Amino acid sequence: MAKYIFLWLIISIPNSYALEKVSLKLARLEMQSWQLHGIEIALEDMSQQNQQLGVSIEKLVLPKPFNDLKLLNIRCKQFEWGNNKIHCQQGTAAIKSKRFDSPRFKFSFLISEPQAQFKIQQLKLLKGTFNLHADAKLGDWSIKLNGKKVGLKLLQQLFLPELQLSSGLINFDLSAKGYQQNLSRIQLKSDIKQLSLQTEDGTKATEALALSANFSAQKYKKIWSWEQHSLFSQGMLYIEPLYLENKNTQISLSSKGYFTPNNQQLIIDTARFNHPTIGFIKAYGDITLKPKVQSNITAYAHIKNLETTSKVYLNSMIETTSFEGMVLTGSLEAGLNIKNNQPDKGYLIANKLQFKDPKQRFDLRDGVISLNWSKDKNHPQSSTISWRQLDVFSIPLPRSYLTLSLKDKHISLLKPLEIPLLGGNIQIKKFDWEAMKDNSPKVVFSGKINDISLEKLTEVLDAKPLIGNISGDIPAVQYEAGKLSLDGGLKINLFDGEIKINQLAAAGLMTDFPQFYSDIEINNLDLDLLTQRFEFGGMQGRLSGYVRDLYMENWKPIQFFAWLGTPEDDDSSHEISQKAVENLASIGGGGAVDLISRTFLGLFDNFGYDKIGLGCYLHQGVCQLMGAEAAGKRGFYIVKGGGLPRIDVMGYNTRIDWEVLWERLSRISQTNEVEIE
Repeated sequence: MAKYIFLWLIISIPNSYALEKVSLKLARLEMQSWQLHGIEIALEDMSQQNQQLGVSIEKLVLPKPFNDLKLLNIRCKQFEWGNNKIHCQQGTAAIKSKRFDSPRFKFSFLISEPQAQFKIQQLKLLKGTFNLHADAKLGDWSIKLNGKKVGLKLLQQLFLPELQLSSGLINFDLSAKGYQQNLSRIQLKSDIKQLSLQTEDGTKATEALALSANFSAQKYKKIWSWEQHSLFSQGMLYIEPLYLENKNTQISLSSKGYFTPNNQQLIIDTARFNHPTIGFIKAYGDITLKPKVQSNITAYAHIKNLETTSKVYLNSMIETTSFEGMVLTGSLEAGLNIKNNQPDKGYLIANKLQFKDPKQRFDLRDGVISLNWSKDKNHPQSSTISWRQLDVFSIPLPRSYLTLSLKDKHISLLKPLEIPLLGGNIQIKKFDWEAMKDNSPKVVFSGKINDISLEKLTEVLDAKPLIGNISGDIPAVQYEAGKLSLDGGLKINLFDGEIKINQLAAAGLMTDFPQFYSDIEINNLDLDLLTQRFEFGGMQGRLSGYVRDLYMENWKPIQFFAWLGTPEDDDSSHEISQKAVENLASIGGGGAVDLISRTFLGLFDNFGYDKIGLGCYLHQGVCQLMGAEAAGKRGFYIVKGGGLPRIDVMGYNTRIDWEVLWERLSRISQTNEVEIE
């Protein structure tokens, strides 16, 4: 029975005449790949009627896959040896492994030719209690291990030192079966409480997490079948950028399928993520792991409450973005097919959509979306988007219906669209969107604006009311690399004249740092109509000019070259009120009414003028001023008098800080009190 019996047999006879003890010492005994070292078997109390056969063993080395564990200082109060069998009962021992040592615990073992087994009971380790039952017979083996209230912090220090774990307890039941060194079945039930951890990079963390999980897998021939169920019931979970706080909601994830080791293929029969009161996601497909990961997955999502979904899952991800505080309601259903690691086709249906932006950029009511996308460029299905009301920057867009084509990386408008807007309409003739390699889309748009009322527009924007309309052809608008550019121009009919916006471009419109570029032409505005809309003072005549190389950051001017003045061919009546004279004098940055003209200010309400003009070249925060005409060394004319009574307004300071000039312009529009320098 024993392969190695070493050294000597000692029979101990005490000084008394009675025989008290008979003992046998062995250096090593191996059986069924179990190794026992330093064995002493003793029959004690020989003088008594009931003798006791006991054993002490220095070390027990277990067969694979348990050979990392070694049992030390074994004592067996009841011991049987005979008939090709060694049986230790009521034993005590301690464990030593590469990772930990244990205090003494109760155990038993049986070694025989056909069978070997051992049990561990009430092992106190990692602040918990363990029980183990292992059995081996003719190459087949099984193991059952359970742990109660095991401290996860100590367990983490042994196996996952890269985690920063502060608390947590686990109860678990593990059972496994196999043949020789091969595993054929495994089952794990676990229950984790109060788990608080964080990764070193801070991208993942939990706080007081409660999680239960069941996993089972069984091998049949060369294929593994598996099944798992997990339940997240309480606590905080952070996986950057998602932050999820759960208060007694039974959030579950379950799945089952097959795994083929030979070709490293994982087949998912079904996988389902379920969040009560929100909805579920389910999927099926296969994943090949070698020689490279290749996936073919079909997934579906049904979200019955988008408002709750956004509060639970989206708000934390948009907390520091420009969409922080948004409110989204409605329901959603979606599907996606992934083929060879790439999206192949998908759909999305959303109903009763409501979207409110706290910054009042967007407000959507009763939106309906039906999208059908395919990587196939011959995909025949169209997509639709409609709404009852859509407000963009407080501008209302009434009920509309878009028909789109979604193919590969392109989105195209299938039918021209006309949207009624503020007494006129916007015609969208072309819309193309294309995803680029740098993840920045390219957008091409063309259309037309017809007679949009400026009076209604200024009312919506809560600005001073203006009379006129906006019209213009838009041959092409392009958005690429985060920059918006306009080919052609917009024409605004305003104050019986015309304003043309050319070379329009913008960047960062949806960020907190928008940039804006443009050239503007101003042609033949009626000053009488214009000044009636502001607190500037009355003027008669015509006004033309331009704003060239305009560049704004966050809607504040950084650079431009602007000029406004009397057109050379203007033959209309030229009159200016006393209030307008005073305001123009204050704008000039040192401007003043000349000495002769000053004496007439109190005598007349209106004065004649030959021409007016004021220009500004803004650069590095300073405005370089110019007027209608040079006035020798004295400065320049802002208003050059003509007729009777006539008046001149001079400018002497040619440089002024832009903020100061802007403050003066703002003050003019808010008060009637103007100080003449």
